[in-house]
Amino acid sequence: MVALQRTIRRVKKGKDGLVNVFRDSRSALEVLTGPKTYHPLAHEARRDISEIVAEGRAVRLFWVRTHVGIEGNERADELARRAALTKKMAANYDKFPLSYAKKVIKAVILEEWQERYAEVSTGEIAKCFFPRVEQAYRVLRKIEMTSQMAQTPTGHGGFAQYLHRFKLKDSPYCVCDPAKIQDVLHVLEECPMSCGACGAGNGDRRHCREGNFQQ
Repeated sequence: MVALQRTIRRVKKGKDGLVNVFRDSRSALEVLTGPKTYHPLAHEARRDISEIVAEGRAVRLFWVRTHVGIEGNERADELARRAALTKKMAANYDKFPLSYAKKVIKAVILEEWQERYAEVSTGEIAKCFFPRVEQAYRVLRKIEMTSQMAQTPTGHGGFAQYLHRFKLKDSPYCVCDPAKIQDVLHVLEECPMSCGACGAGNGDRRHCREGNFQQ
């Protein structure tokens, strides 16, 4: 976008009646010509084009493919590479688009959320399914959550341990083994009573937990 804006600014300062501008950056051209843009350089370029047109002159924009042997484009790439390797100077443009700012802010928020998530003592069952909040964010935002689905990653459902906690069941133990607490992990990974539902048939159903919520 910087190169395109600088090119149009140079055209504005010139006197040519018609200038054709060839660019191999389709994204820059789309930002400039699109119906909505928040890029400050695009707004500057648009103002320059308006002033050029007001003077009775014209600028035409063309997109060309990169690395297909177009002589002028290859020459421009070579000069850009040479300048990047040999010129020691400050960046011509050090601002960044709004989308990048949102990305950085989101990453910081998720990292802070992760620290709090890991520190609290609650939600231990949920952490078994989603060790990282960014994983939970990506997965859960794509699915339609039901009450039954919510019971699995939270452990707040028809499990003996949970029901016993609220005095809705006499014992927290599973009927498969009076020494085993019946929580969601026991039901998914160990309980032979739920083996048929899993389909594994080998007593090791850790993949149930890992496969329940795929990214």
